[in-house]
Parts: sequence; C-alpha cells; structure tokens
Amino acid sequence: MNFKEDSFGVNISGYINKQFGLGEGVRANIRAIKTTEIPYVLNDFNIDISKHIKDCTDGTQKISAENPYSINLVQVNIDKLLGLIGETDRKYFLGKYNIAFWAWELETFPEESKVYFDLFDEIWVPSNFCTEAISKVSPVPVLKFMHSIEIEKPTLSRRELNLPEDKFLFLTMFDYYSSIDRKNPIATIEAYEKAFGKNNPDVILVIKSSLSNEFPKEKQILISKIGNNKSIILIEEILEKNELYSLMNCCDCFVSLHRSEGFGLTMAESMYLGKPVIATAYSANNEFMTINNSFLVKYKLVSAKDMYYFSTAKDFWADPDTNHAAELMKEVMQNLEYAQMIAEQGKKDVHHLLSPKLIGEKIANRLKFINIHLHSKSNEMKSSEDGLLLLENKLLQKKIEKLRSYFPIQLKLWFKDFQNKLTGKKRKYMWED
Repeated sequence: MNFKEDSFGVNISGYINKQFGLGEGVRANIRAIKTTEIPYVLNDFNIDISKHIKDCTDGTQKISAENPYSINLVQVNIDKLLGLIGETDRKYFLGKYNIAFWAWELETFPEESKVYFDLFDEIWVPSNFCTEAISKVSPVPVLKFMHSIEIEKPTLSRRELNLPEDKFLFLTMFDYYSSIDRKNPIATIEAYEKAFGKNNPDVILVIKSSLSNEFPKEKQILISKIGNNKSIILIEEILEKNELYSLMNCCDCFVSLHRSEGFGLTMAESMYLGKPVIATAYSANNEFMTINNSFLVKYKLVSAKDMYYFSTAKDFWADPDTNHAAELMKEVMQNLEYAQMIAEQGKKDVHHLLSPKLIGEKIANRLKFINIHLHSKSNEMKSSEDGLLLLENKLLQKKIEKLRSYFPIQLKLWFKDFQNKLTGKKRKYMWED
C-alpha cells in the first residue's frame, strides 16, 4: 500500500445515527476527530440491528456512500462483524489501512472472535480494561482512545419529564441488548430497598431501560423484582437526546451496580453533568472514577458462567456489595454538601480527561503516524486483500467444523470411512481437504 497525500484521511463507519450505546460510541470519535484537521467521511453500517432502535433526529451526521480516504475506522463490535463483512463490498477494505474499534466487557477475549484479527491492521479500544483483554491474544497493535464527551445543556425540568419535584431521585439505566445480567439493575433495586425500604415517601428510584419487546423473560424478572414498591419508577422508552440528558440532569444521584464495563458511558456522562455517581469499583469505569470524584462500591469476583455473549465458567466479573451500595446511597442523600463536592471534582476530571479536543489530538497524532509509516514502509504492511482471503478461509473452515458436529454429517462420514475400509480406497468429500 502506498497512499497519495491527497488520499490521507479517515472513513468512519458504524451506527452513526442510532440512539444506543454503540451509536454514541462512534459519535464520541466523530466529536474528537471534528476538533482536528484530519479529513473524514461517515459511512453508516446498520448491520443486523433491531427495528426498535431509533435514529437520532439532530441531523448533524451527514452520511457518505464512499470511503475515499486511506484509513478505515470500523466501529462495529465483534458480534456483528460477520454480518458486516457479508453485506459490504470487499472493495471497502482493499488498499486501505483498516482499524477496528472494539469494546469488550470481560477480561478474556473470546476464542470465536480471534479470526477477525486477519482483517485489521490495528485495534482501537476505549479503555485499558479492553486493551489488556484484547492485547493478550492480538497479533496486531491495540491502542486506547477513550470516548470523548460533550453534552449540550439539557433543557427539560422534572415537571416536563413527569417526575416528582419534591423527592430525592436516584437514577439507574440499562439497555436490554447490553445484557440485563451485566448491567445488573436487580442489584440496584436490592441496594435501594436495603437503604430506604419500600414505598418511601421521600425518595424515588428511577429505572430507565430500552424497549423490552425482544426480552420478555428479562422484563418479567425486572417487574417481579420491583413488585409493589411504588417508590420505583420504570421508564421503558427510547428518549431523544435532550430528553435523555435532561433525565440524567434532573436526578440527584446516578447508580450503576454493573458487573463489568468496557467503558462506562452513562457514568461518565452523569459525572460530566455534575451528578454524584455510585458505581461498582471494577472494570473500565475505574479509569475515570476515583475515591476523590465518585462513590465506588466494593465487590467480589464471581464466575460469569454463560450469562454473557461468548462467556464461560472460566470468565469472571464483579458481584457488587449491595450492603455497601446501600450505605453510599444513604450517605449521598444525607450529606448533600459533601456529595456535591465529590460530584464537582468528578465533573472537572471528566471535562478534562474526556474532552473532544484532548482525545482528538491523540487520534490525529496516531493517524498522522500511520500515514507516514505507510508511505515509508509500505512493503512491510500486510495486504488487506490477503487479510480478507485469510479471514474468508477461516470463516469457511469454521462452518465446515460446525457441519461436522451434526449427527447426519457424522453418520455420512462414518459410512464413507466404512466403505474405504472395505474397498481399501481413500476417498474424501471435497470439503474434507
């Protein structure tokens, strides 16, 4: 690969205009790159996505059908990559320096996903937690670029959001697509009820979730846990940006008793808005949350079993201490001045650490290095065409291995081997080579 100077720039692809975490993740990188002089275009890849996930309506992200620049930044997670590759013209990747942006929420990167390294020249991640998980098995560089945050001042009041104006409001949020087990709102309910009992007249727990249409069992678990506690309000709705950030801004304290996070966007956003945040002291949120700027909850590590995508009994995540969380919830409510002092430090830290300008400078420096590196050492770079062919071959091999596990196929192989034994021949099916 040998790029011309006028082709230098980045083609950013992902869920550009979708209202969910992965969409906000790619918009975080767009915000950062916008602060630089790096040319870019936006390619919208809405591969295998639920119809219940709405589009953003701010109209700020202009989509292009072309990827004219020398570098592709593909911000689609590993569970959707196969669909992306199947529906995307292979020319998109050929002759480009291909970067994947992945977030992963467990300490071990899944074996099933290692095949995708062949397509990319390097991997970007939003946290050291992700870096450590992926770099242990990655044959290509893994670099950290945290999500940038910039929120316009929310405009809606509690009254406009149909929330009580005279009560202390705790807020927790989760997306069913991100796993109710990992986001763990059940633990937040337990901690809240340990702290304040049921039907407390002075305090409210607001649970904001995504739509549960495709998750009836998980929804029933949540409803059963809430029971007849009228001091818990469930908002199951996809909110526009201003509504969502107004909800966060109207609460008195944000709570996340997650089991693991690849970044922790809602916690960072709440801190950006100057809210006290109570959260599990485990995984990527520790990179912007400290004992000086937030309220961190004790935990013990437990097996994730098969409760998350690709997870096994060998994987571990946090089991937050709901007794400790309850103590912190009471402390925040009873010591408002102290809680606000901690929140102000959190706001200051997040505004600095996750500023689009700061993240943008880091991204620009790396992209410029890539450009110079490709010009001067083009012969050392792996061919994206070779990578595509290798990836396609490995995916085909995986399909064959899966086929071999089916009983009718095993029976067919057994019968073929039996015939060979009788005849002394060594016949094989084409797909056995």
